[in-house]
Amino acid sequence: MQTSMQSDKAQYLDAAWHAILHASESLLNAAQTASWDELTTLASERDILIRAYFSSPVTVDNALQIRDKITQLLSIDDQVLGLARKEQDNLLPALKAFSQSKKAIGVYQEVGG
Repeated sequence: MQTSMQSDKAQYLDAAWHAILHASESLLNAAQTASWDELTTLASERDILIRAYFSSPVTVDNALQIRDKITQLLSIDDQVLGLARKEQDNLLPALKAFSQSKKAIGVYQEVGG
């Protein structure tokens, strides 16, 4: 009976991990396709999955496996962050120009234009 319960828990954790991995890959895909609006929603959904997965204590038996899984997630997150930083760098000049235009309009309105 104990072995059956352990097997069921292992299957549950395996399925839960695959859901986290799929959510992480969806995050990366959204970043790669510049679907920035989706990123926040996808990150929130993945956060819920991660919290549920790690809600039970990590045992010594699965600590190494968990470490490898975390390393895998961090690698995907690094890729997402790299793409986000690149997009931020691309948008910075446009944001500066927009800010300058907004200031110019404000000054124009003040002078009664």
